[in-house]
Amino acid sequence: MTYTVMITAPDLDPKGLALLDELGAKTIIAPAYSSEEELAKLAADNQVDGIIVRVGQLTKQVIDASPKLRVLSKGGIGVDNVDVDYATSKGIVVCNTRYSNSQSVAEHALGMTIAALKDFVWLDQDTRNGGWEKATYSGTELAGKHVGLIGYGGNGRAMARLLQAFGCTISVYDPYLGHNADFTGVTRCGSIDEFLGKIDVLSIHCPRTKESLSMIDRPQIAKMKPSAVIVNCARGGIVNEDALLDALTTGKISAAGIDVFLTEPPAKDHPFFKLDNIIVSPHVAGVTDESGEVSGVMSVENVYKILDNKPIDLDCVVNPDALPKR
Repeated sequence: MTYTVMITAPDLDPKGLALLDELGAKTIIAPAYSSEEELAKLAADNQVDGIIVRVGQLTKQVIDASPKLRVLSKGGIGVDNVDVDYATSKGIVVCNTRYSNSQSVAEHALGMTIAALKDFVWLDQDTRNGGWEKATYSGTELAGKHVGLIGYGGNGRAMARLLQAFGCTISVYDPYLGHNADFTGVTRCGSIDEFLGKIDVLSIHCPRTKESLSMIDRPQIAKMKPSAVIVNCARGGIVNEDALLDALTTGKISAAGIDVFLTEPPAKDHPFFKLDNIIVSPHVAGVTDESGEVSGVMSVENVYKILDNKPIDLDCVVNPDALPKR
């Protein structure tokens, strides 16, 4: 059977697109950052069976646009741009490509951590502008430092593995993992307050939910060391941007690495961009050639497993209540 599948750009990995062609799909590619009205019109005009979610908001309006819609397949892990509750109420399965980009995200977070500790941004700019601070500069090593991780799913565990090679002490907060989860080599904490005052680096690896929005705000930052670094490669808004801006400009923490923003793309005059003690990137921590290939293929496979009513890895299903009864 021929299915119509819409991709909310940016484009899918070539191997994912090739698999769609091989499966005989009619593929619709939406312009990058299409509005919900534009996505809804495309879905309605083409009566899509499945949507591969990249960017854009998958709202009630988009979900209702095609009565044939049965699956929303997200590349990556986070589904905060999908109205999961409404999709579930309509019997539409929401799935992701869990673990496909965990190594990529962890490497990006680690890179931001090291760059922040060693002032790479400032050193680069100063040297380009004629400075030569060899006699006065001193950086900070990651080796042996205490790192706090919020979230210990695939991304958090990948980050922990990298940090263990540096001999770091690692404290973890994740209230959603069962007590039988593997916490070898890390210390599980019952709250972030158990480690906020002790850590040198805080790295975020949890989804954005009602509970995690502004989880790191002024009261939490006030408990951290002035020398501490905050890295967020998860979702914008988990670290309150106003609080972080204040902390970076007043010396309440030393530096930050931010891959994600509350509003994406952010305004061109975002105040973060004026600071030299913050490293920013455009929500690309999970984007590598390797992760893109795995995620692209998995996105397509998940669509067809649902449309063809075939078994799917339940770890990839966000709303199992919407799965068809077999």
